[in-house]
Order: sequence, then structure tokens, then C-alpha cells
Amino acid sequence: MSCCPGGAPTFSERHRLRVRYQGGRSLVVKGPVTKAEYRFSGMDRVQLIDPRDAIGIIRSSLFRIEGVVELTPEPDPARQGRRDA
Repeated sequence: MSCCPGGAPTFSERHRLRVRYQGGRSLVVKGPVTKAEYRFSGMDRVQLIDPRDAIGIIRSSLFRIEGVVELTPEPDPARQGRRDA
């Protein structure tokens, strides 16, 4: 029996997990896959984390997933002002 209706979610490079730090001290965590540094503190308790890194980070009881965010692509300056026919 699956935990999620329809199976596990599929993430792309545009998705990030909203992760909350529940500890007391400032902390820098290095993502096990991307090697990105995620900085948490009393002022910055929530960070957007690459899903590939989140799997390793949330194993600690100090972190909790709060949701999924889909990043919007930034406009391509080379395409601005052009119309495709």
C-alpha cells in the first residue's frame, strides 16, 4: 500500500522543498548531493532546499518539510521584445 495517492511525487530542477529548522543555534548544512550551503538561524528558520539534498537533511529531527515550491523561470533577456511567429 502506497503512502501517497498516485505514488511518490515527481520533482524537476524547478522544485524546492520548504524546510523548517527547529533548533536553537545558527547552523550551516551542506547538501549531500548538490554541495549547496543552507544557512539556518533564529531569523532564517525556513529555507528552500533542493529535493535531492532534503532527503539527507530531514533525517535529523531538527528539520521538518513544510511544503513544495515550484520556482518560476527567469525571463531570458535575449528573448525580450521578440515575437515568435
